[in-house]
Amino acid sequence: MLSIAGIPHAYGSYEALCSDPEVDVVYIGTIHPTHCRLAILALNHGKHVLVEKPMAMNAKEAEVVITLAQQKQLFFMEGMWARFFPAIRFVRRLIDDGEIGDVHHVYSAFGVPFKADNDRIWKKELGGGGLLDIGIYVLASATMVFGYEPEKVTTAGRLSDEGVDVYSSIMLEYSGDRFATVEYSTLARISEKVTITGTKGRIFIHPPAHATMEISVVTYEHDGTEKEKASRFPWPTPTDHHSGFLYEAEAVTEAIQAHRIERTEYSHAESLGIMKIMDRVRHDLGLAYAAVSAP
Repeated sequence: MLSIAGIPHAYGSYEALCSDPEVDVVYIGTIHPTHCRLAILALNHGKHVLVEKPMAMNAKEAEVVITLAQQKQLFFMEGMWARFFPAIRFVRRLIDDGEIGDVHHVYSAFGVPFKADNDRIWKKELGGGGLLDIGIYVLASATMVFGYEPEKVTTAGRLSDEGVDVYSSIMLEYSGDRFATVEYSTLARISEKVTITGTKGRIFIHPPAHATMEISVVTYEHDGTEKEKASRFPWPTPTDHHSGFLYEAEAVTEAIQAHRIERTEYSHAESLGIMKIMDRVRHDLGLAYAAVSAP
């Protein structure tokens, strides 16, 4: 069966995989509560690591993993794949170049009607809830523009009978009269979009924002009119948004070959900063997972 699938080798355990000297880098895409433990396992075996978001269950765990990667001088990154899409790189250049002036507000929303039998969303012991799964995307839209140290975080939302977060609306307030409004839901389909508004115009990241192919830029003209320009960025072949993982894989490969332990597009500091924001959101919602401590 493995040969039919084109898989040359399989392992009986994660320990066996991480012990293989032929393995250079490990991708971790297991359920949320195992991310920290498996990242530590791989790093302790000298492997570079790309771990799916969220990289850990809380900021304390995240700090342990990041510190270990830095001590061992191994590449480590949380898998925020959106940052490596050409369209998102284009957005960051537009902001840096002042295309829409001083940015005042970011709005981001994402909603998925998850099925009732989706245990990883609805079961608390599996790290369920919307925040860790899709809420992190909308938060990352804000931190991409304004950074990961808001002065104030305000949260409104609801927990399910099982005690996991069903939906939330979060406001992040920054210095200089800047703020972000982000929303997510596990009950309804909300078109995943991002609007970045500045003094000279706005940028619209078309759905799905975490794997977008299209960016629109509206600039405010001196005569009071608005000028809009759209730019398209096709997905890699085969044309499927999941093929966008290619961009992230290339970024990891480039960093390892250059002997870098992180990417500036999504740094260790930003991963930790977002985890701290999510800790504050969970506190506001009254959401507490079973004690999960790093080894």
